[in-house]
Amino acid sequence: MHPIEVGSPSHREINFDEIANEEGLRTNMELIDEVWDQAVAKMERYKEKTGEHFSKKSRVKNFQVGDLVLRDTEASDPTNTGKLMPKWEGPYKVKEVLRPGTYKLLNMDGSEVPNTWHGSD
Repeated sequence: MHPIEVGSPSHREINFDEIANEEGLRTNMELIDEVWDQAVAKMERYKEKTGEHFSKKSRVKNFQVGDLVLRDTEASDPTNTGKLMPKWEGPYKVKEVLRPGTYKLLNMDGSEVPNTWHGSD
């Protein structure tokens, strides 16, 4: 025995209109560029909001000549890091501001630290 539903047509089969279906597909194809543009705009807004959220958490501090600063040990010697190692070393004195955020440093004995250093607060 077969259930009665097997032989009877479904609501979708009864109400199917091939011409209306073709017109609907053509309309969807015409609107695909608009839908795509909306999706791209939505992604851009999401990226902007995410960037704004994370930029709120970071603060930029500009150091002046003569300021005392600490240096991240991971930046100065990546091989000498670990769970129990100090995270900062110094203090160092800012010798020169090359551009905002980039500095030449001096040891406390007056000798220059090699390389330039990027600073954050």
